[in-house]
Amino acid sequence: MAPDVQAPIISQANGCHISFEIYGARNTHLVVYDRDLAVAVLFGVRHDASVMPLHQLDLLDVPGAALFGALVADEDPVAKYGEIRAQMERRNKPTEDEKLTGVEGTVWYVEEPSGRVTLWKCKPESVEAIHWALGINKKAVIATCWNLLETSDDLSYDTLLPMLAEEYELRDMEAFRPHIEECIREVQHEFEFKERVLDEYAKLGISIHVDKAGVMRALSQFFARNEMKKVYALIITSR
Repeated sequence: MAPDVQAPIISQANGCHISFEIYGARNTHLVVYDRDLAVAVLFGVRHDASVMPLHQLDLLDVPGAALFGALVADEDPVAKYGEIRAQMERRNKPTEDEKLTGVEGTVWYVEEPSGRVTLWKCKPESVEAIHWALGINKKAVIATCWNLLETSDDLSYDTLLPMLAEEYELRDMEAFRPHIEECIREVQHEFEFKERVLDEYAKLGISIHVDKAGVMRALSQFFARNEMKKVYALIITSR
């Protein structure tokens, strides 16, 4: 059946509205597809605007978006986010007409303890680079975030806006707000990690310049092995 016939049937079966993705060579935006045109169910939306993820829907044999991976409770979400981005990036190849073959991105369906589901985009670096080239520069936004943190502990879109307004138009900032907020989350995570490193280092009461091995061994109790190079660099550049 065609999507316009399928939609009301699936909607009735699940008691909610249904969001579809139409993709293919006839609907090319950024990624070039082999298929001419196809459709996939993404998620449902209840009457109270809450989201029903794909695995909760009865698809009635209609194709759904492919599951790229799952995050379990004891995994580090930031590390997993980076891992999935890297996997997608390895599959992406540029084409002669400045498009890509591969994967445009994924969407995380995060279920909160209350049962509420929120959606978070996760795009590979090559896709983000194209998006950013069309507007505000990501490197400049991240630098502005760090500049703000030098004089304030309140880093948010609203507090960053006046500083960005010195270089960019309001309409451009609003158009790229999701990317700006992603930068804010990235910088906040890095800032919190840095504060935790320096706090644990200060508690030791030992200079890294006097006993590097002892300091790093002590700090290894609090940080993962793959974080230790970063821990060392933060201490050296901050002292």
